[in-house]
Amino acid sequence: MTKSVTVELTIGQAIPNAGESESNWIIAAWEEAQEALQNKPFRVEDPYRAELDDYLVTLDASDIIKRLKEARDKSKGFAKYLQAAHFDELATNGSMKITVESNGSPLEKFTLYHAVGVFVQQLVLALNISMPGACHLQESAYAGSNRKELEAPGFDSAMFTNGWLSAFEADWPSLKPLKFNDVWEWLRECGTSETDTALKPVNKVLFGLLEVGQQMEPFGARDILMVSHMLELLMSMDETENPHLLRDRIASVLGAPSAKAGTFTELYRVKNAMIRGEHPVSRPAIVIHDADEEILRQLEQHNSPIEQALAIVLSLLQDLVKQGAKGYRFSEQVNRIH
Repeated sequence: MTKSVTVELTIGQAIPNAGESESNWIIAAWEEAQEALQNKPFRVEDPYRAELDDYLVTLDASDIIKRLKEARDKSKGFAKYLQAAHFDELATNGSMKITVESNGSPLEKFTLYHAVGVFVQQLVLALNISMPGACHLQESAYAGSNRKELEAPGFDSAMFTNGWLSAFEADWPSLKPLKFNDVWEWLRECGTSETDTALKPVNKVLFGLLEVGQQMEPFGARDILMVSHMLELLMSMDETENPHLLRDRIASVLGAPSAKAGTFTELYRVKNAMIRGEHPVSRPAIVIHDADEEILRQLEQHNSPIEQALAIVLSLLQDLVKQGAKGYRFSEQVNRIH
């Protein structure tokens, strides 16, 4: 038992899909994370003792940053690099080192790795809110003797990337890179790392993002339920399901949707069809890259409302970060005219 331990996380696929401009912003986000997370206070719940523990945590992401810069310099963007990697033996792996220092009791093994896992989740949220699509951790594993014994957290950045692209293509809602440290401090103030069971609406949304991000497959019908629930939580809809009220509340925060943004009709049509058991269920894709054009069009149609909803969720979270707020309260006033 020791009070300071360094854990290495190896990542087989560490390069997210991104265009040229986005690639530069992603590298900047990782560099900001590396700079900000040095001897950083980090509070996490120890599920084995049901108590909060305080740590000092340091991130060494220099290997990932080096890999990202190599990919950008070689192909002027991650997307082109990943395309070339399908045909050439180009490296997409990376690693990060996380040093955890206990302020009190010595670090037990499972307590340590729980703290590391929560830290990685917090890092995923902070990076992907500050720059949607920035953090891609696939084929993750802990280095050393714990490689097989403990399951390392893995996340796909596709949902964040697709939300970013949806907002860009529709000119709504606004999504822009934020300072990493601003997002990290906002997450700390929300107490996101301090509980394993979310009770606050904003933490329910953040945990939902983590759950969707852990899926290593294309969007499914279940995601429609999750993202619509995220929007309803953020907009204080309680048990009221009213797409028109939801749209009005979102517009009051983010501005009116553009003509290209469409409406929430399709999102709720599919959601209601699922609840009533009327939504068709497709066989899971076997070889997705060989899908013909018709199948790809069908996937795009189902994904479109999900991606738009995710873009809205990310934009609302960015708005909360910029305003230093943890949620929204809506009120209605009536004044009599004499």
